[in-house]
Amino acid sequence: MNEVHVLAARQLEAYNASDLDAFCDCYHEAVVVLDDREETLQGLQAFRERYQALFDNWEFGAAVPKRVQAGNHCVDYETWWRIDPETGERSQGEVLVRYTEKEGKIAVVQFLK
Repeated sequence: MNEVHVLAARQLEAYNASDLDAFCDCYHEAVVVLDDREETLQGLQAFRERYQALFDNWEFGAAVPKRVQAGNHCVDYETWWRIDPETGERSQGEVLVRYTEKEGKIAVVQFLK
């Protein structure tokens, strides 16, 4: 199994365990996040801040029934759910997530909706 596969699996496991430190440990110091083609953040500190409130306050989870890899990229077909802590409303959906590995960490994560 290629490193990017291992990283994608590790970050999903940490996500589902609400373990922010283990989740962030999978990502490169200069990680770039793209929502579709738009860059929405850069850097591990901004990445941690983006997920802090989710990990601290929400109930959530995700599953990856399909993962494909090409070189240092993999793409997950992910189904997700979360419960809003203020309203108790559950939302769910699906997304394609592309991960690109660099220097043993995820350097690019792209959400394709």
